[in-house]
Amino acid sequence: MKQSIRVKQFIYALLCTSLLLIANLTSATENTSLHYKIIAERTHKPTLFTQGLLVDGDHFYESSGLYNKSLLVSYPIAEPASTWAKISAPFTQKQSIPSQYFAEGLALLNGKLYLLTWREKTLLVYDKATLNYEKSISYNGEGWGLTSNGEQLIRSDGSSRLYFHNATDFTVTKTINVTDDGTDVSQLNELEFVRGFIWANVWHQDQIVKIDPDSGHVVGKIDLGDLKKTLNLKDSEQVLNGIAWDEKQQAFWVTGKQWPKMFLIRITH
Repeated sequence: MKQSIRVKQFIYALLCTSLLLIANLTSATENTSLHYKIIAERTHKPTLFTQGLLVDGDHFYESSGLYNKSLLVSYPIAEPASTWAKISAPFTQKQSIPSQYFAEGLALLNGKLYLLTWREKTLLVYDKATLNYEKSISYNGEGWGLTSNGEQLIRSDGSSRLYFHNATDFTVTKTINVTDDGTDVSQLNELEFVRGFIWANVWHQDQIVKIDPDSGHVVGKIDLGDLKKTLNLKDSEQVLNGIAWDEKQQAFWVTGKQWPKMFLIRITH
């Protein structure tokens, strides 16, 4: 009799543990979808083939790609009132990139702007205050997205890998493989580091993924498909690409390549 009771207790405990595990797995899956609300929008020059985007103080800093057309620009977050002024407003600063380079991701660290190039294996370094060129550093592989965790630079190359670099000489100090439920997440593009997590655009997808920088696991996703549809874009290359954390607003500015608008979105979970 005692043995029978023990067996029943064991089976009951095992069943409870299994149900709890299933509940946790279901909850984890459901919690990966992050919700948002649009709290502001502004114009974005559709001539900019957005590759890197960041906010510092009251200004945007943005890199625009394409050979013979690549640029590094800065412009204020606040816009003038009139429609014409919004369209015609000049950049605060503008730096042309040499024609042999296809500008890619952009990051700010210790007063320096670090600009990746696509296939040229060259990191370009600029002074943030003046946008003056300072130096270049060679690296292996392609350059897609770039961000900083405050100590290192973090690069994507279009694969599922993220590379952590020493800012001084751009040597690789660590790599992680990004996965979602065990599946590699490739085509990682523009990056932003916020509060201990890496946020990444996925090229040709209308989603941003939130990545644990230690494990590489995707712990959240934002679907911006409905937001993109409001723009009625015609070109398939006008993809979502641009994530900039606005500390004052506690929200993300998002845009895309040659988009006419930028949106300030707040995560609501």
